Order: sequence, then structure tokens, then C-alpha cells
Amino acid sequence: MMKFTVPAATIAVALFLSSTTAFSQTQTGDMAVSMTVAAECTIATEALAFGTVGIIDTNIDAEANLTVQCTSGSAYQISLDDGLGVGATTAARLLTNTATSDDVATYSLYQDASRTTVWGSTAGTNTVDSDAATGADEVITVYGRVDAGQNVATGTYQDTVVATITYGTGL
Repeated sequence: MMKFTVPAATIAVALFLSSTTAFSQTQTGDMAVSMTVAAECTIATEALAFGTVGIIDTNIDAEANLTVQCTSGSAYQISLDDGLGVGATTAARLLTNTATSDDVATYSLYQDASRTTVWGSTAGTNTVDSDAATGADEVITVYGRVDAGQNVATGTYQDTVVATITYGTGL
């Protein structure tokens, strides 16, 4: 019979390794992850240009686009103010001659291509409303018209209209 001798250090290492794996354990825990998405909208505008005209003997129509992007599902309203022309109203906005500021040409802005629904700033009455935005860019057309029969002096006529988007869950 043959006798083998195993050094004590080898036995100690073997016991240590076996005891380490024998006592390994794991624990798990749930980590909460959250995010709150608030209603948000952006609005971008294009210029509305009626072009170069002479005698205004027919209606002059033009279009421009507003690009709106809102958080998906958000309600919004888009209003257009009366512009900067002194005495302008929602139904009769004023382009003012930049050289004299005394001469004006009347124009209107509409929500529809047939130019029957004036676009204004009274929420729920003459604004463009949406109950649920798509989350993607939405292009909305503004239809403009300078009415025929106006006798205005030569020059460059301008106005600035502020487009405002109101949004949120309270609409």
C-alpha cells in the first residue's frame, strides 16, 4: 500500500475555495423608474405675402403655414391677434404704408380656404382648436385676403400678427 502525503497548505486552499462557493448568495431589489411628461407645444410661422399689386380690382388671396408640435394627446388653441395697424380689428386687419403710416390697406385672415371663417383671438369662438395633438409636426394653413375695391397709394405695406398657442389639459 502506497501512502501519499498532501501538504497542509494545499488542504487549506481547497477548504477555502470550497467554503467561498458554498456560501455565495445573491439578493435582488426592485428599482422604481419614472418620468412625468408635461404638456408642451411649439409654434413656427411663415410670412404671408400678398405680392406686388397695382389697382386692387379683384380679391388678392395668399396663404402661409403655421407648424405646431405638441406633446401627444395635448389639447391646444391657436389664436391670431389683430396686428399692429391702428384701429385694426379681427375682421379688418390693416397693412400700413411703411413710408407714410397714413395709408392702409385692409385685409383679413381666415381658417378655411373658402375664406368664410375669420381667424381671431377669442378662444373657442374664432381660434383653431385641437382636442388631441398627434405629437408630430402639424401644419395649419392661414388663408389671407385683401378685398377688392381698395384705392391705396403706392408703397410697401406691412403688418405683424402674433400667433399664440395655448395648450394644456384645462382646455
